[in-house]
Amino acid sequence: MRTLSLKNERRRSRIPVESASEHGGSLLDVTSLTVEVSTERGWLPIVSDVSLHVGRGETVGLVGESGSGKTVTSLAIMGLLPRNARISGGSVALAGRELVGLSEREYSDVRGEVMAMIFQEPRRSLNPAFTVGDQVAESLRRHRGLSRRESSAVAKELFELVEIPKAGERLRQYPHQFSGGMCQRVMLAMALACQPEILIADEPTTALDVTVQRQMLELLARLQGELEFGTLLITHDLGVVAETCSRVMVMYAGQVVEHAGVDDIFHDPQHPYTSALLGTVVDPMAGVETLSHIKGVVPPPHRFPTGCRFQPRCAHALDDLCGDPVELRALDHGRASRCARVGDLRLEGVRYE
Repeated sequence: MRTLSLKNERRRSRIPVESASEHGGSLLDVTSLTVEVSTERGWLPIVSDVSLHVGRGETVGLVGESGSGKTVTSLAIMGLLPRNARISGGSVALAGRELVGLSEREYSDVRGEVMAMIFQEPRRSLNPAFTVGDQVAESLRRHRGLSRRESSAVAKELFELVEIPKAGERLRQYPHQFSGGMCQRVMLAMALACQPEILIADEPTTALDVTVQRQMLELLARLQGELEFGTLLITHDLGVVAETCSRVMVMYAGQVVEHAGVDDIFHDPQHPYTSALLGTVVDPMAGVETLSHIKGVVPPPHRFPTGCRFQPRCAHALDDLCGDPVELRALDHGRASRCARVGDLRLEGVRYE
C-alpha cells in the first residue's frame, strides 16, 4: 500500500477513536438520526429516523432528489449544521465513539483527522486569498503538529497522490489558477491529509464535465483501495452509484425509504420512489425520444404528508393503506423499504451494466 510521509506519527485526537478492527469492521454508525430546523412555525424535523453504516473500504451511496435531506444528513454527521438546525434525536458513532453532544472544539479535533468531507462546487470551498498549498498544509499543522516546512513537504506528496501535475509549482498557486477538476483534486488532497477513517463526498462530480468526472471517480476508487477509508457518497447521479457503490440508501422528504445492495436497487426496487428514480435514467442505446420524470416536487418540511411522504406523487398509492405513517420495514437479504404495499407491487428496475 502506498503511504504518506509521517503517517505513523499521526497524533491521537483528543477524542480517541478505536480502530475499525477493534469495533468489528464498522467505521460509521448513524442510528435513528433526527434533525430539526428552527422556523416561524417552531422547530420542524427535516431529517427523521435516518440510520446507516459504512465499513472500512466500502462505498455507500446516499441518493435522492434535491430537498430529500442528503446534505443535511452529511452536515449533521460532520457536526457542521447551521445555527438554526440541531440534532434532536439519534446517534452518530465513529468506530464506537459517540459524536453527538461534543463541543465544537472537540468536534474540530475529529474533523479532518478522523473524518473528512469534500463538497460540490470546490471553488466555493477554497479561500481565494491563500495559496492552495497553504490551505492543505494548514490541516497538517493543525492535526499533526507539523512545522511549516514539514507540512509543505507532505502537501506536495498529497498533490502527487491525487495526480496534480507539477505538484511543487502548483502548491504556490491560488484557486483561480486551477480548473474545476483540479480544484476538486485539491479538496481531495485536503480531505486525505491526515488519513481519515471516513470520507463524506457530497456531489463531488456535479460541477465537472463527463471526462473529468470519470477521472475523479477512478481516482477516488484507487485512493480508497490504497488507504482503505470508508466513503459515504452523496449524489443524485444513479450512473455514479452503479459504478462506485456496494450499498445504496434512497432518501425522500427527510426519510430513508429504501436501502439495499446496489444490484438489488437497480434490478429489483422495493419502493415506488426508487423505481421512479430509475425510470429517469437514460439509456443512450435505447433511442428514447421522451424523457421520463416524476410529477411534482419534494414537499418542504411544513408540508410533509402525515402518511407516506411520497403518496401525493406515487402512482401506486392507496388511501386506505398509505394515509397512515409508514415504518421502514426489514426485508430479506438485509434490505428494507418504507412502503405499505411492499410485496404487493411489481416495480420496474433497470439493467445497468
